[in-house]
Amino acid sequence: MKTIGMIIPTADNSFFSNLTHSVVQHMAEHGYQVLVCDSSNSPDLEKEEICTLIRLGAEGIIDVSGLKEVPSEIPENYPFVFVDRLPAGADAMTWVANDDAEAMKEAACYLIEKGCQNIVLMPGYIAEHQENPRVSGYQAALTAAGIAFDPAYVVNRKGTGSSEAETEELVMNLLREGKKIDGIITSSDRAAFGAIRALGRGGYYVPEDVKLISFDNSPYSTMASPSITSIDRNPAELARCACEQLLKKINQENAETRVIVPVTLIKRDSTR
Repeated sequence: MKTIGMIIPTADNSFFSNLTHSVVQHMAEHGYQVLVCDSSNSPDLEKEEICTLIRLGAEGIIDVSGLKEVPSEIPENYPFVFVDRLPAGADAMTWVANDDAEAMKEAACYLIEKGCQNIVLMPGYIAEHQENPRVSGYQAALTAAGIAFDPAYVVNRKGTGSSEAETEELVMNLLREGKKIDGIITSSDRAAFGAIRALGRGGYYVPEDVKLISFDNSPYSTMASPSITSIDRNPAELARCACEQLLKKINQENAETRVIVPVTLIKRDSTR
């Protein structure tokens, strides 16, 4: 049986698990098994996993990378596709992703249209702290609306605990500091649960006091009360495009260097 490898930052995340499921399904149609590795948001472990997959004979790798730079462990011309995140030095390599900057700009602009002026951005944890395009999209939305950018309103998780618990504590810290908050954008629907819990503890209601948008549009977004407005990143299409480009590389065909998959803002009660 032919094999490829896939590396994700954590399986404890609906976006990455959905992405993986779709990759496994698509590659099975082409006679491939997928060896899945969870890097646990560790750059050292991610590099080890790349070496292990190559040593085990994987014909190519799909990697949701947390690295700042392309690791030297990847041999020249080895079939490799980055998904979602792009390390520095990968300009000539294949990358399949959403336009995160534009998606974030759309989300922030929507909150501004709803009257929000003090919007907290929680862009998500990346192992080696790559430059996050979500921050530039957020800044662009504020600039277009004439709102001053305050870096204190961009809050990153440490990645040592669950997204819910870390997000809850970070939002509580902002409330304890007396920060004015009327909008929050989280990196995932599970993180949004943590934000809602913190706001409730502080005596704030969603959406009456604070409006909330998350990324991923997982089932969690409809299970929440109120239901959460969320960015659907279309993981099935991301997976299909990543597999398509990797197969081209394996077959020594010309692959694209950039494939951008559109997102959709799904409006629900948290921004009512």
